[in-house]
Amino acid sequence: MQMSDRIGKRIRLQDVHVLMAVVQAGSMGKAARHLNTSQPNISKAIGDLERALGVRLLDRHRQGIEPTEYGRALLDGGTIVFDELRQTVKNIEFLADPTAGEVRIGSNTALAASFTSAVIDRLSQRYPRMTVRLVSGFNETLLEKLRARDLDLLIARRLVQLTANRWTSSPFSTTRV
Repeated sequence: MQMSDRIGKRIRLQDVHVLMAVVQAGSMGKAARHLNTSQPNISKAIGDLERALGVRLLDRHRQGIEPTEYGRALLDGGTIVFDELRQTVKNIEFLADPTAGEVRIGSNTALAASFTSAVIDRLSQRYPRMTVRLVSGFNETLLEKLRARDLDLLIARRLVQLTANRWTSSPFSTTRV
């Protein structure tokens, strides 16, 4: 069976969550109490993962457990997966309620203290459930953050023509004011 088949048919998010809890708790018994389940259920989830992947995920000792290198790799991936799922759920919540959400605004320090603060105040009054994150810095740094999609909006004085020309090759359109 191909690894991709194992992922789709045998690896369950709940089992990865159990593995994360076991490693964090340091033992299967403590994880079982934390997850409000039995130790045999915890052992079964870990065993299912190990069989699906064909590798040992935990080393068991009298002092507790520790992840093998395979276990650490799965833990790292599991952390990323759960972070992405949390963000996806937040995105769905924002889509369900367009008056809520998060916007990341970049602005240089001088504008951040004046004009941008006024914009944020108006946004907050009109959309009280919206979270606004203000990032201040130099225009070039902020422009790179915008291009990397680490910012949703950039408020800046007119940038030099060279910078404006760089936007023409951008994969998304801009509006210059």
